[in-house]
Amino acid sequence: MVRLLAPLLGLLLGLGALQVGAQDSRELLLWHGYRGAERQALDALLEEFNRAHPETPVRALAVPFGSFPDKLSAALPRGQGPDLFIYAHDRIGGWSETGHMIAPMEALLPEGVLERFPPSLLDAMSYKGRLYGLPLNFKSTALIYNRALVSAPPATVAEMIDRAQQLTSRERGRFGLAYSYTEPFFHGALMNALGRGPFDNSGELALDSEANIRSLELLESWARHDRVLPEEPNSTLVTNLFNQGRAAMVISGPWLLGEIDPSIDFGVAPLPRLVGERPLSPWIAVEGLFLSPWSKQQQAAVSLMAFLTSTASAERLALEGGHLPANLAAFDNPQLASDPVTMAFRRQLDTAVPIPNHPAMTLLWKPLETVLKKVVKGAAQPADELQRLQEQLSKDLAALENTQRRVAQSEELPLWLSLALLLAVLVAVMALWRQRETIAGSWRQHRTAYLYILPAALGMLLLVFFPLLYGFLLSFTDTTLLNESAPLASRWLGIDNYLSILGDWNLFYGESGQRSINYDNFYWTLFMTVCWTASNVVISVGLALLLALALNKPIFGRTWFRLILILPWAIPNYITALVWKGMFHPQFGVINQGLQVFGFAPVAWFDSVGTSFFTGLVTNVWLSIPFMMVVILGGLQAIPRELYEAARVEGASRWYQFRAITLPLLRPVLVPAVILSVVWTFNMFNVIYLVSDGAPAGANDILITKAFRIGFEKYQYAYAAAYSIVVLALLFMYAVWQTRVSGAFETGRGAAR
Repeated sequence: MVRLLAPLLGLLLGLGALQVGAQDSRELLLWHGYRGAERQALDALLEEFNRAHPETPVRALAVPFGSFPDKLSAALPRGQGPDLFIYAHDRIGGWSETGHMIAPMEALLPEGVLERFPPSLLDAMSYKGRLYGLPLNFKSTALIYNRALVSAPPATVAEMIDRAQQLTSRERGRFGLAYSYTEPFFHGALMNALGRGPFDNSGELALDSEANIRSLELLESWARHDRVLPEEPNSTLVTNLFNQGRAAMVISGPWLLGEIDPSIDFGVAPLPRLVGERPLSPWIAVEGLFLSPWSKQQQAAVSLMAFLTSTASAERLALEGGHLPANLAAFDNPQLASDPVTMAFRRQLDTAVPIPNHPAMTLLWKPLETVLKKVVKGAAQPADELQRLQEQLSKDLAALENTQRRVAQSEELPLWLSLALLLAVLVAVMALWRQRETIAGSWRQHRTAYLYILPAALGMLLLVFFPLLYGFLLSFTDTTLLNESAPLASRWLGIDNYLSILGDWNLFYGESGQRSINYDNFYWTLFMTVCWTASNVVISVGLALLLALALNKPIFGRTWFRLILILPWAIPNYITALVWKGMFHPQFGVINQGLQVFGFAPVAWFDSVGTSFFTGLVTNVWLSIPFMMVVILGGLQAIPRELYEAARVEGASRWYQFRAITLPLLRPVLVPAVILSVVWTFNMFNVIYLVSDGAPAGANDILITKAFRIGFEKYQYAYAAAYSIVVLALLFMYAVWQTRVSGAFETGRGAAR
């Protein structure tokens, strides 16, 4: 039974990507994530190839970029999916380790094809000495500057920072330099210029090297001391600042060019060099063509790969689709050679460094981003944070190696588990057999009713119970991104994940004199979740009760007030969350601008635990009040007016009327609403993730967002599944407790009557 679950899950996940109807056995299927001009240029080339090779027609399928890797992981290990696909090179290491995601290319390529590409791009497509694809195009960052503010690009980093300081006026919201400096992809330029990035010469993880520590110290000086960079940077903010003439220089890639305002006279240049050292060397992402090991027409697929990477095709993709072609001969085309922007990115390639395709890179991005955010806000020291991250990732990689060894040694379930599953099946069969007459009689008597509920039952089975069962089984394994396609039995751990979650009592880390709270600790996250739920429910219910009491009176404009107060509930909560996030921006948010108008200092809302918690609290209360107000208002209107008139005749005060009449009669409405509010708030993912993103450094994450980060940022799927089961168990215990409390309350009311 267990062995059937993984293939069935893969089938369910891959349905959206599989073509409808039977596929021609001669046909080549190509998956890509292109849109717009890129897709049109690729389709034109495929039409040309199909005319020249009618015996093997090519069909292209555009897959949404966000779901591309998941669809590949669901389809390819099971021999389904495309013959070849176009994707970035950084996952080659993990894919090659599985052995059934991508095929090695050396023996299949025609002679002379590899001579089209520079060695750096071929290295990006190789892992452990084997070539796993052909580079198609590349993307890297460069320096984009406003000619009206910067007449010529700086040659050195010192010159760039000096010029940025001259042009920066934080009071007016103007900056000499802007880029998403807390994203590891952008910070790679400093790491590579000062050292060798996250790995040493032997390919071992070396995050805590002197060079990497220096890179964080340099970034910290730009952000906190020189103050030439905007706070809370993101791609949208950088684009807006540049288009408004409030950012003289930005570090970005070719993806920004299409968003620049036509009125801006801009130039592009390679990143400057550090004095006495190498130039800033940005990461370069190489988009390549990969071959499925399951393709039945590998030679035809390789012919298509050779065609798409030819000089003529590369020129066409560059001119019509905006590519920066990996076939460098295409840059000799007169139209490309005369384009200063294109050639600037071509020159940047000479100093850029391909993103390492080591499997550890997938696990590195998000934790390193957290470290960068903590350092630039002054919440941590570069050396301490990098050493902690080095230890954490080293443990994760060691666990992965242990898993891979187990996969290689065994693919059978432990004997005790096999016996337990067999016993469970026998017990279920015996129970059904003993009740066979009852079941048969019930079926004959209520056959029509069962047929009516069958579609809903099947839907619940597939959409609720099967995912729950699979997640429960997954929680007893050590499945990660790098071993997800291995047999489930080979990854079996037992209850180790649960012991790791519940047995982590190390709330602090660091030396005794400089101890810091470990925000990844389960009990800290549970504490924050309880605080988050309690404060939201108390405040939202309290304010909703006050508003409902006010609107229950015949006041002027009551209908309009009700309409206005219900609007936050009508707007999708993710839109509301994004609006509030913008309002809380430290530099450009309307809340801080309002504070400055009244003479108060702006607040760095996301720099401390308390203020960051406050941003989420305000947003969620804003979203919660309308629902609670409508429910309470309905309950208030159902209370007979005669009771209040009789109380007033008896001389009862308003407070006594509220305690003796309003609250008791409102309780049957209020209790279910509070129960729903607790459950919704406990699992309120959108507000936490979109407003504060758990800042600072995950301190304000609640259980549901932490489970998401473990699963989809650290790619520890089994650990995330165990985390989710723990969350489910907590909510189940709350539901049982609430049911007993409600039952006792109803019993008490009955006795009182």
